[in-house]
Amino acid sequence: MDPNCFCSPSCCSCCPAGCARYAQGCICKGASDKCSCCA
Repeated sequence: MDPNCFCSPSCCSCCPAGCARYAQGCICKGASDKCSCCA
């Protein structure tokens, strides 16, 4: 999990302020790292 994104493993709708929400999780803005909130 990307340390820049703070997402609980069991949380699907928690996208931090620095992330954009997508169907499969969160994408960190300004980075190419995908933050998978919905595993």
